[in-house]
Amino acid sequence: MNKLSFILSQTIIYFLVILFVYTGVSKLLDTGIFISQIAQSNMLAPYAKFLALVVPIIELGLAIALLIPHLRIKALLGSYFLMLSFSIYVYLIWMYSPNIPCSCGGILEAMDWEAHLYFNGALTFLAGLAWKLEQAPPISYKHLLIGSLLAISLVLALFFLQPQPKLLEDHSFSRSYYTGEIKEIASQKLAYNSYYLAGVKDSLVYLGNSTGFTHGLVWNYHTSDTLHFKIELPDAPESFKALPKWKVYEGYFYMAEGVTPSIYKGKVDEWIAKEFMPQVPYFSDWVAIDSTRFILRALQASTQKYVLVDYKDTEPYVTIHNVLVQENENLFEVDGNLIWNTKKQQIGYLYFYKNQLPSWNLNFSKVEKLDLLYASDLAEIQTNKGRDGTHLRDNPTSALHSKAIAHNDHWFVHSQVLGKGDIDAGMQKYNLIDVYHNDTGYKYSIAIPRRNGVEIREFYINDIYLIALYPNELVVYMLNNFFMAMKKQEKPNT
Repeated sequence: MNKLSFILSQTIIYFLVILFVYTGVSKLLDTGIFISQIAQSNMLAPYAKFLALVVPIIELGLAIALLIPHLRIKALLGSYFLMLSFSIYVYLIWMYSPNIPCSCGGILEAMDWEAHLYFNGALTFLAGLAWKLEQAPPISYKHLLIGSLLAISLVLALFFLQPQPKLLEDHSFSRSYYTGEIKEIASQKLAYNSYYLAGVKDSLVYLGNSTGFTHGLVWNYHTSDTLHFKIELPDAPESFKALPKWKVYEGYFYMAEGVTPSIYKGKVDEWIAKEFMPQVPYFSDWVAIDSTRFILRALQASTQKYVLVDYKDTEPYVTIHNVLVQENENLFEVDGNLIWNTKKQQIGYLYFYKNQLPSWNLNFSKVEKLDLLYASDLAEIQTNKGRDGTHLRDNPTSALHSKAIAHNDHWFVHSQVLGKGDIDAGMQKYNLIDVYHNDTGYKYSIAIPRRNGVEIREFYINDIYLIALYPNELVVYMLNNFFMAMKKQEKPNT
C-alpha cells in the first residue's frame, strides 16, 4: 500500500470509528426514544426492542474491531454491509414513508431523508474502498458480493413483508353510504410520493413537496397541463430547522416553518415569497384566516400543553387560547390538525385519537362540539420522552381519522374506523369519508376506491368534484348529484 492509500484508508477507518461510537452511545443513552423512533415504521416495529439493543452493540463492536489490526478487514466488511443496509432502508423510507422520524441518534437526526441517503451511500462506498485498500492483491470480491445480496434481500424482505396496520372496528354504529355515481374524470401520475396538497383554485391543483420544499407543481385537471416551478425566498436563512410547507389562499401563497420560526408571503404565479410578519411564535400547525391573520397550534412552555394562538400583524401580535383538551404531558392526546371553514368563519380541530371535532368562532368565545360516529377513543397512548423533551409513541398506533376539510355547512372526515357491516361489505378496500352537517351531525359516507390497495393521503371537495391525492397519483372524481341529495335530506330539518 502506498503512502496516499494508507492515509486515505486510515482516515476512513478513524472516521467510521468516531461515527459508530457517537451514534451507538447516543442510541444507548436514549434507549426509550430510540425504541419509539424505530416503532414508527411498520417495517421495523415488530423488532423495535431487539434492534434498539442490537444496532448500537453492532456499531460499538465494529468501532472496537476497526482498531484491532487482525480484525480490521472483517470489520470494514461488516461496516460496508451495515451502511449498505442503512442506505437501502433510508431509500425505502424516503420513497414510501417520508415523514417517519429519524432513528440515527445525535445530531444526525437533523438531516432530512435525502441528505441521509447521500450520507449513508457515501459511507457505504468509503467502507468498501477502505476494505479494498487494506488488502494485499489478489483481492477476492466473493464475500463482498454475497454479503451485499444478503443485505439487500433482508431489507427488501422486511419492507415487503411488513405487517399491515390493524383494522379499527367499532360495531356501535352503521354507516349510510352515498349511492350515486362516483365517476373518475381525470388523473395525473406523480414522480414522487412526497407531494402534499397546497391548495385548489378553480381547475388548478397546487402541490408542495415535503422533501424539496421549494419545489411546486400546478396541475390543471381540465386540460391535463402540468407546470413545475421553484419558489424563491430571497430573505430566507441558509437553512431551516424544519422543512417549511406552503399553502395557497386567495391569489397568494404562504410558506411557514414553526421551528425557526417564520412566515413568508408571495403572489401565486410569481412564486417569490418574502418574510412579512413580525415576532412569529413557535408553532407546529397553522391555517391562514386572511393575509395578516393566522391561527397557529403551539406548545405553551409553562404548561407543556398545546394551545391555539391567534396571531396577527398588529399589537397584541399573539393571543393565546387554551381550548384543546389535554390532561397530562402526553401530547398525542391532542394531536390533530387545524381546519379553516371559510363560509362559517370557524376554526375547527380534528383530534386524531378522539371522536371529536370541535369548532370555534373567530374570537374563540363560542364552541360547537361535533361528536363523530364512533365510540372509539384512543387518547391513552403510551410514549417515551427523550432527553430533548421529544415524545414518541411506543408503536405506530393507527389514528381514528387522518384528515378533515370543511365545505359550506359540512365537515368531511377521512375515517379509519370500520363500522358494523363494513368489513362484510368489503369497505376496508375503500377510503371512507364521513360527512357531517354543522348543526344536525352525521349525514352520509362517501366510499372512494383505493388505488392499487393504497389509500388517499389528502383530499379536497368543491360543489362538483372530489380531488384525491394518493402517494403517487392525483385523481379527480365527480360526485353526481351528491350535494343535491344532501340538500334534499336536510330540507325536513330546516
